[in-house]
Amino acid sequence: MPVPQTLDELRASLRQSVDALQRRQANEIPEKLIDRLVDLDWLEWHGGGLRLTTTGTNVHRQELARIRAMAETSGSSITPNLSEADIATPNYSYEKRQRELAKKKKKEEKAYRKSTGAGSDAPADEPGAQGAPAGGDAPAADDKPQGQA
Repeated sequence: MPVPQTLDELRASLRQSVDALQRRQANEIPEKLIDRLVDLDWLEWHGGGLRLTTTGTNVHRQELARIRAMAETSGSSITPNLSEADIATPNYSYEKRQRELAKKKKKEEKAYRKSTGAGSDAPADEPGAQGAPAGGDAPAADDKPQGQA
């Protein structure tokens, strides 16, 4: 099987390659085609296996959208088989990092309020968080001898 050279042929071969990868049949993809798709940064080697790159995923989705549009305009009821790769999945690591950053920011704000003594919304059980002056109501140990003199 010759390696496709035009962009349309490469897009079609990418779609077929993705189908083979989803069926775990990467041996059906010719080696020269794999090399070409890796050179285009549409596929990458990962741990001894092939997987789609971000660019490859975008090209694949564009190809599926183009095929759907052609099928709709021609009035054909045949649409490509939608797979799990076509469904957007949440980026859990990004969400986790955002939660960690929010916790860190909240902790820094709390420490700042505590150090400046301007914590109007701080809980009452934290000493010094209510904005009490440094001298406070309780006399210091060295205030007593000065008061008696």
